[in-house]
Amino acid sequence: MAQLSDESDRYYTLNATRYTLGMQRCDLSHKKEKKLVNKENSSIKIEEILGNIVKKLEEKENYLNRLDAQIGDGDHGRTIVNAFKKAQKALLENESGGEDEAGSSDKNTDIGTLLKRMGRILAFSTGAAAGPLYGTAFIEAGKAIEGKREISLKDWVKLTRAAETGIIKRGRGKVGEKTMLDTLHPMVETLKETLARSEVLKKSSAKTDLLKEALLRAKEAAQKGMESTREMVSRRGRSSRLGERTRGHIDPGAASSYYIIEAIIKTCLKV
Repeated sequence: MAQLSDESDRYYTLNATRYTLGMQRCDLSHKKEKKLVNKENSSIKIEEILGNIVKKLEEKENYLNRLDAQIGDGDHGRTIVNAFKKAQKALLENESGGEDEAGSSDKNTDIGTLLKRMGRILAFSTGAAAGPLYGTAFIEAGKAIEGKREISLKDWVKLTRAAETGIIKRGRGKVGEKTMLDTLHPMVETLKETLARSEVLKKSSAKTDLLKEALLRAKEAAQKGMESTREMVSRRGRSSRLGERTRGHIDPGAASSYYIIEAIIKTCLKV
């Protein structure tokens, strides 16, 4: 993986033994924007999303390892699968009725807090750079929508933009350096564009399923971003030492980022 930074970050502390990911089913009518959570079924939706992330990453584990072997250590697939499996295990344990050390149960927790918990466990899931980077993304996304129990299109923009900013700050990287940012940035920009257009459509009689369109377009943009790393030269992490030899290979971090995004959006839209 083209790591953004090899520097360890001691900012995050693991305060709970069980963490979960919060993200709820998405739908939007053409006249009124609906929020993205059915509060009563949020725990079920969280479990479904995280389960689908793990399933997708397991499906692509060997492929991700092969990508990493071409420009890195050859273990990115295994590393990222193990990280999200730990998060899934924590979710299942909490679903059994347990509470964390602060006495909080995920059934009564807002989405932002759940994302932050997810981020903390990912940050400490592996010694490689992938865990802290994904952890940062989820933590910052959670901060952006803290207190929210429903997610709108505007919230999607906030949380993805915060995730991108967090990764940039943590890894001191930028778009175009053959990293996960090259997958995430196009997604963020597409969501922002669709949100801006939605403000115009609200003032007209146009009928469109804006959120569904936004998420499908965002997924497509993320995929194109991932594929764009094939022709880039790595500027970050261990792979940067290979220089021009990294050209012609998709970055494994960009690839795993896309598979996570794909799993989340497909689960939200049931496609």
